[in-house]
Amino acid sequence: MCDMSLACSLRVLHTPRSIAFLPHPAIHHRVLVERSCRVLDQRTCCGAACFTASQSVSQQDYLQSWTQQRAKQLQNCRVDSERDVPVLLSSTSAQAGQTLLSVPESTWISLQTVRNSPIGSSVEALEPWLQLALFILFGLADQKSDWSDYLLSLPSSFSVPLLWEEQELALLEGTQLLSTVQGYRDFFEDRWQDLNDNLFSQAPSLFPQDSFSYDRFLWAVATLRAHVHAPLQGAQVALVPLADLVQHARDGNAHWKLQPAGFGRHQSLLVESKRELRAGTPLTMDFGPDKSDAQILLDYGVLDADNPQAGFMLPLALPEGDACYDDKADIAELNGLQDSADFVLHPDQPPTNELMAFLRLVNISGPDAFLMEALFRNEVWGHMQVPVSRVNEEAVCQSMIDGCREALRGYPSTIDEDLMLLRDAVTGSREDLAIRVRLGEKETLDVTLRYFEDRKSKLDRLEYYQERRLKGLGLLDDDGNNTWDDFFKDSIA
Repeated sequence: MCDMSLACSLRVLHTPRSIAFLPHPAIHHRVLVERSCRVLDQRTCCGAACFTASQSVSQQDYLQSWTQQRAKQLQNCRVDSERDVPVLLSSTSAQAGQTLLSVPESTWISLQTVRNSPIGSSVEALEPWLQLALFILFGLADQKSDWSDYLLSLPSSFSVPLLWEEQELALLEGTQLLSTVQGYRDFFEDRWQDLNDNLFSQAPSLFPQDSFSYDRFLWAVATLRAHVHAPLQGAQVALVPLADLVQHARDGNAHWKLQPAGFGRHQSLLVESKRELRAGTPLTMDFGPDKSDAQILLDYGVLDADNPQAGFMLPLALPEGDACYDDKADIAELNGLQDSADFVLHPDQPPTNELMAFLRLVNISGPDAFLMEALFRNEVWGHMQVPVSRVNEEAVCQSMIDGCREALRGYPSTIDEDLMLLRDAVTGSREDLAIRVRLGEKETLDVTLRYFEDRKSKLDRLEYYQERRLKGLGLLDDDGNNTWDDFFKDSIA
């Protein structure tokens, strides 16, 4: 008989499996359950303004200078740098599919740019995202760099939670986002310490201490994360000046698109309209169609308040102490899963079939364990797509009910209290962003809780494996009545 337990808690410290651009082997591949939260000592990042002795020219002026140098790229758009956040606008009316901006590869900050720089040979063995982050710091320290105007135009302060102060992070108490931020900070601090010991100290002329401090390193990483988008991520990560001024909106009117250029190996990044646009329309795109608002805030420091996309990351794992662990892990592997998996819950969508199947596999035990025998190995995942037995389905529902309730108790405020706080918060402030993330997580958990409570109340109406099997053998009719009584009566008669 298998031990039945759900090796998860919905209130988790989620150490990231990948740092946006490229997975790193040092990151834990298992969700850490109920890890105590630790807020790091605040390190205030001074950003780009730290890199010069006197900052007599504003970031807007640097952006204007860079824009003038690249005026030819602005085919059908212009930069409005007078706003709090620089915005790319369509300069003329545009049709769907029209190119508004074309940025050739030669003007990207790419891995090739880093290779051609004085630090190229020193950082070539590092991950792509790390090479670019270090190049940002090197370029800012080198006032004669061709990239100085662009790099100095990058914002010195923005709302990426990695750079929030301690009292601002306290607004995220109880959320997965706070746990994720702490995990990222731990990771980046470890990376910086390793670089400081093995790279910066070995070549101080290239990596001067005042330019490559932890504060500046964290700012550079956050800046890079906030300015890159698909398809230029991962091993192809690159900064694309001007194109990175497109703002976030769930119903974006534009998108990034790669286009080969001529017969050579070079290419261009296009900003292309998705629908008809009027002149003067701010260009927007969805920074992460599959990402929740919390993930967008983590990576880019922004939210689309008009089109919220709440979500909650549910980490599940097969319990290692389960007597049937090996069988369950084998079944998961045969179907493209590992012994642990993350599933995203959304308040406007029911749990996915894959999530329900994994939950049933986690909870299968007792008389139902025969389905994991080798005879059924190629069929068992199909059986997990629908209810297995009343006992199993009840265990699935109860584990989710208990997890949701526990997670909701971990927040210091209720949904109603957050709604009241949201009315008084300044739109776009960090308090406003934090409240929206809290609400999104809690609303997702609340909807999920009610879904499984309702499902548990209707267990007697569901059809389970044994009934489906008997119907397949013709021993039950469509109404669930047995057919063998009539068989015996007819035979005796």
